[in-house]
Amino acid sequence: MDGVLVDTRLSYNLAIKKTVKHILDILNMAKPIQSVSDSIILKMRRTGGFNNDTDTTYALILTSLVSQIANPKELESLLFGAPNKIDARGIMSMEKYLSTLYSRATVKKMKHKLAYPGPVGESIVTTVFDEVFYGSELYKQRYGICPKYYFGDGLIDNEKVVITKRTARFLLDKFNKSIGVVSGRSKLAFEYSLRGVLSTFNQEACIFLEDEPRKNGKPNPYGIRKAMKRMLIKHAIYVGDSVEDIIMVEKAKKEMGLDVEFIGVYGSSAKPIETRKALRQNGAGLLLRSVNRLPNVLNKVM
Repeated sequence: MDGVLVDTRLSYNLAIKKTVKHILDILNMAKPIQSVSDSIILKMRRTGGFNNDTDTTYALILTSLVSQIANPKELESLLFGAPNKIDARGIMSMEKYLSTLYSRATVKKMKHKLAYPGPVGESIVTTVFDEVFYGSELYKQRYGICPKYYFGDGLIDNEKVVITKRTARFLLDKFNKSIGVVSGRSKLAFEYSLRGVLSTFNQEACIFLEDEPRKNGKPNPYGIRKAMKRMLIKHAIYVGDSVEDIIMVEKAKKEMGLDVEFIGVYGSSAKPIETRKALRQNGAGLLLRSVNRLPNVLNKVM
């Protein structure tokens, strides 16, 4: 979904930056974070543990809070150094990294303050992120409550649909009802952003991990298995844009015995050339600039 069917550079990436700043303002930080760049976000995603953008947001806020207590001058080096110290374990690896630099008690105290990964209404991180991403009206539709911290327009409206109607028609003709989605977002966000091409997808085979228990999130291959089972298919192609997607596909093959091939897409990344290189280094055999190149590829091999 994100980075493949939809360009999210001005939605999810910006939501991370705005949420970090907003929460640090709420917590009256003496020195607001200055270094949340697309490069840092991309480096964190490349570890395979930060496909969930609220995890990325939490990790950046936690780093800022801990450094403010221990040594504010180290904030810049921590943020730039962290992506080289964390791994596919995601926030657990970030917490461990910070605990080795400072006291565990400090990290634990800040973790308790943020109440993450608690749900909306319990964790300030999850709450503010979704308020920023969805905007007031969609947030109320999603949760049945009014925003508490952020009242501006939702960044979801900044998204641009990448997949063209021509590509969608081609896929529908080629695969009929065997087109599904495994996405970290919610069903509501999926339907809102892709309302022009929804008929392309088998709704029963669209798995929305934001609506599932956290343990089922990427890189857990749960979503791929569930989608394939609902479509009654034995072979699949998964098109993704992240290292975490590659890990998920490999787990689906090795742990579940599923016959799945990965195609990487990199054109909607904040750093397309770097993303292409990272996907290649992590085992992606076929790489496309856009999902709209799929028809050309599939016509050659099918």
